[in-house]
Amino acid sequence: MSVSSATEATENSSARVPRLDEEPEIIKFLRCDALQYEGDWAPEKYDADLAREILESSIEDAVEAERLGFDGVMTTEHHFDGWTIIPSPNVYLAALACRTSRLRLGQSVNILPFHNPWRLAEEVGMLDIISNGRVELGVGKGNFSIERDRYGLTLDDVDDRFNEGLELLTRALGEHSITFDGKYNRIQEPSTVYPKPFGLPLRPWVAALKPESIEKVGREGNNLYGFMSPAAAGDLQRYLEAAHEAGHERSGANYLTTTSIIIAPTDREAEEIQECAKVSAWETMIARGMPEAEAHVYMPLFGGGVVGSPQTVLDQLAGGLQMTGARRLNLVIRLRSIPKEESRQSMHLFAEEVMPHLRHLST
Repeated sequence: MSVSSATEATENSSARVPRLDEEPEIIKFLRCDALQYEGDWAPEKYDADLAREILESSIEDAVEAERLGFDGVMTTEHHFDGWTIIPSPNVYLAALACRTSRLRLGQSVNILPFHNPWRLAEEVGMLDIISNGRVELGVGKGNFSIERDRYGLTLDDVDDRFNEGLELLTRALGEHSITFDGKYNRIQEPSTVYPKPFGLPLRPWVAALKPESIEKVGREGNNLYGFMSPAAAGDLQRYLEAAHEAGHERSGANYLTTTSIIIAPTDREAEEIQECAKVSAWETMIARGMPEAEAHVYMPLFGGGVVGSPQTVLDQLAGGLQMTGARRLNLVIRLRSIPKEESRQSMHLFAEEVMPHLRHLST
């Protein structure tokens, strides 16, 4: 299938889909695909056919999400385990680009310390061209210690590589004939990344949780990516103030928050589904070597953060959006141990009974 026939978008730039940080008057909704492996992830029991089925059904879910009115799909990046099968988010997003025409396509996130920034800029530029300008660039330092440790990186290494990598990545995407003299990356001859993305500047969504990191995102004028929790209540204000002081005017449309949802016709049915998800998430995180303290942090994301009937989920999400001030919502819907039919039920119930009531919510 050719790129031109794979999408309904025309070559005219006016047909391109608005960026995620545009249209601040509405709430935008994204499906977050973590692609959790649903079989026995012991290496000797790995099932390639099952992995293919998970990938194919996730792509079909994304196609259905577009039909239901979602604004985009974000996908994760993880390494060194069989729990997820998404080490390369951009390969997955390229497949979605050929099956969709309106969804924004982003990474939550590219783990920048694990990448060559120049090579990543080329990959992002190519993905943006394939998708007719639909890429949302997401970057972060990575949160899982198992990944950092096995790459042989310390926390200081990660910080240094991320900061240098983000500088080179944004320059490579937005400038021509650049040189660079960094600790980890050097470009001695003036060089240019091709292909360049359609929409420049391609303002990245930068994952940040600590106050100083959030303020840095604001000062640099980038978009903010975080998680929906009571601890995040003051993050937007901190981000906006830092951005304003640096001469950048931003709003809740520049803040993407993430949670997971389980929706069923009744609260009790949703809670029963959640119990299976929580047990599976905990057992898997511990078995893969994650420290218990770290596993507790991620339980709400992988075990169901917002759970209940459509009305219950509507009330909780409305409260969460008003608490954080975010106007971009990233939803993990397909969780390990939950049959795909029940995950699709969650997506349909959200789109039909929750999304319309949140679209014009005032935050």
